[in-house]
Amino acid sequence: MDFNLPFEVFIEVIEAIIPVIVLFIFFQIIVLKKIPPNFRRMIVGILMTTAGFFLFILGARMSLIPMGEKIGIFLSGANSLLVLFLVFVIGIIVIFAEPAVNILAYEIEKVSAGFLKRKYIIPVIALGVGFALVLIILRIYFEIPIAYILIPGYVILLFLTYKAPKDIISIAFDSGAVATGPVVVTFALPIITSIAITILGGESGVYGLGTIGVIAMCPIILMLLFGIIIKRRIKK
Repeated sequence: MDFNLPFEVFIEVIEAIIPVIVLFIFFQIIVLKKIPPNFRRMIVGILMTTAGFFLFILGARMSLIPMGEKIGIFLSGANSLLVLFLVFVIGIIVIFAEPAVNILAYEIEKVSAGFLKRKYIIPVIALGVGFALVLIILRIYFEIPIAYILIPGYVILLFLTYKAPKDIISIAFDSGAVATGPVVVTFALPIITSIAITILGGESGVYGLGTIGVIAMCPIILMLLFGIIIKRRIKK
């Protein structure tokens, strides 16, 4: 273990959290001109957030990122069909560990009075991420420019947005946002970039980049399709 790593991560966390605290203090004192009534709880919350942020990034740097890189190197030597299947499964699994996805699914179920259940929302987002990783692997194998994936994808997305029920559109776009959470980024992205570097050479890691953009797009498409299917069933 690199003993300088905790110190480096701590500095990164402080640099990230200080602007937020300064902005909050500015609005409280300059704009609102009052001290929050629960000031002590606010301080405790900031300290807990900082500690949690620190532990997550330290854990990601120590385990998730190196693990993802080693998995990517291993998969690069496997059969291409097996790689496609495994990254699809990985994409599904990591979403179930993504906190933001679980929170969004809970909120959707609550505001829809139980009509859109968590047991449907989370699998739809997970399938979207799985398909996204498959597309990125195909991009690496065939050296496809990222525009050839994103432009047709967003054309389909816009068409589905026009066809989908209005209530599902905001849910779909939020689904794309939460799918690119910290677990997916710190685990799936190193896998993809390692596969790209190992297969195509040291300077070809760029083919692994664009992964997050595709991950953000695919769950939106599947969620819009999900909404269209629900709308048709309701009509029947």
